[in-house]
Amino acid sequence: MHLSFKQGGNFTVEFAIVGVMFSLILVFSTDVIIKLSLKGKLDRLSYSVANILRERTQFQYENYVLANKEVEILNRIAKSSMRRTSHNFDGKRWGLSIEALQFNAQNEMSVSSFRGGNQSITPYVAMNELANLAVQTSWGRKATIYRVTMMYKTDNWFGELIGEEFNRVSSSSVIIGR
Repeated sequence: MHLSFKQGGNFTVEFAIVGVMFSLILVFSTDVIIKLSLKGKLDRLSYSVANILRERTQFQYENYVLANKEVEILNRIAKSSMRRTSHNFDGKRWGLSIEALQFNAQNEMSVSSFRGGNQSITPYVAMNELANLAVQTSWGRKATIYRVTMMYKTDNWFGELIGEEFNRVSSSSVIIGR
C-alpha cells in the first residue's frame, strides 16, 4: 500500500514536468507561427512599396529625386495595408525606412534616407555598400537603387518566459530603379 502511494507521487511530478515542457513548446510554436506570418506580410508589402518607388518615375516625368511627401504617402499606404491584413495592428509598433542610392552625371553617389513610423530601423548593410548592384541604363546613366525596410514590434511571448527579447520582425527589399 505504501509503495503505490509513492508511485502516484512520482507520476504527479513527471506529469507536471511533461505539462510544463508541453506548455513551453506550445508557447514557442505559437510565437514562431505569429512571427512567420507577419514576416510574410512584411516581405510582400516591402516588395510592393519598392516597386511603387521604382515605377513612380514613369508617372513623374523622370523626376528621380525622392521627396519626404512621397515617403509619407507610401508610409500611409503601407500602414493601411497592414491594418487590413493584421487585425491587431498597432501603428505605435510600426517602423519604415526608405533609402535611395542615386548617382549624378559624374557617377558620384549620394544616399537619401527617410523614416516613417515610431520604431527605429538600423539596416544590417549600409546603403552605399550596395553600389555594386547599380546598372548602366540605356540612357547612359547609373540606375537608382531603392531599399525599403519595414519593421513591426510584436508581442514577446516566448522571450518573456526565458528572459530574452524576440519581438522585432523586419523585412527589407532592394530594387533597381528605371
